[in-house]
Amino acid sequence: MTEAERELDLMVAELESEVRRMRVNNETLERNLAAVQAERDGLKEAMERILAVSRVALWDGRPRRTKEVGPSKQDRPECND
Repeated sequence: MTEAERELDLMVAELESEVRRMRVNNETLERNLAAVQAERDGLKEAMERILAVSRVALWDGRPRRTKEVGPSKQDRPECND
């Protein structure tokens, strides 16, 4: 084996090692991406449910004036300052 062949052999071994490290890193990144996407999808579904409930609670039915929303004056506890 000549010196050039030996150097090429070492380079090939180094490149193969680097490829293995990159594959492991890629698998880790793909797992992290899947976990973050699942979390994002869960949050999106929760936000959609909140929005749907809010629409029903706030916008369905007849329009109300601000006096008709919330507890009435007699239902509110008095402030004792």
